Amino acid sequence: MLHQHIKGLGLDITPIHRIARLVDRYDSETLNLLFTANEIDHCQSANNYHQCYAICFATKEAVGKALGTGLVSIDWNEIEAEIIPYKVIIHLYDKASYQAKKRNIQQWLANWCDWDQHILVQVIAM
Repeated sequence: MLHQHIKGLGLDITPIHRIARLVDRYDSETLNLLFTANEIDHCQSANNYHQCYAICFATKEAVGKALGTGLVSIDWNEIEAEIIPYKVIIHLYDKASYQAKKRNIQQWLANWCDWDQHILVQVIAM
């Protein structure tokens, strides 16, 4: 029965070193274009903040894929990843929220794992 309710799937694999370079290179104003204030606060206080940012980044990519739009008409900081151990709670704002409502997406299931300095995020839109 679950398969009847699936509206979209998204998967993203992100190398942690790629996000580490991005985070270390840019100032806070630029990072605010990519990440929400909650994500930045959480990641900056995390033991492995590069991994945390990579989870947020991969979540945004995977959500865009599950929406079927990519991130073309959505601002990066309109998708927020709330990270808990090996799961992600997804919050959508503005245009991202509109796209989900348009597709009648009411719930997200998301998880993440790390291996070999990469982050894998999988999301299911229902």
